[in-house]
Amino acid sequence: MDGRLKRAAIAVILASAIPLAAVASQQDDKAADAVSSAFFEARHAAHRSKLDRIGGNRFRRQVCKHDLRMPSGLITDVLYETVDPAHLPEAARRLAASSVGYREVARFGVGVCSHGPDSSGKFTYSVLIATYCSWWGSFWRNFWD
Repeated sequence: MDGRLKRAAIAVILASAIPLAAVASQQDDKAADAVSSAFFEARHAAHRSKLDRIGGNRFRRQVCKHDLRMPSGLITDVLYETVDPAHLPEAARRLAASSVGYREVARFGVGVCSHGPDSSGKFTYSVLIATYCSWWGSFWRNFWD
């Protein structure tokens, strides 16, 4: 009897935790979209070419786990915390407006992980924006860098 109660309790805990994780992931995805929109706007304001976005909240797992090993082709990145994902800090604005010498920026990816809520009910977001060269440039970079 005791074993059945433990299994039932574990099942109830897991059943309630799964929807919470899905809600957090959706919130993070919306924040990633807000960051991407702000990045596009900052890039447009700096008269830079439009970049392709690497899928949704691509680097969420790395940001949440503080594992910042990035896939091949990375040019540069910015990591920061914010309560307003739609507002880019100066470092992210510089990244959006920059050109990186001989390596042409062709893509960017975003990772957002929420923390909180704090005592006032606000969430803090850890945000990573990473710029990448083209797929072709990434391929050749493996041989020449």
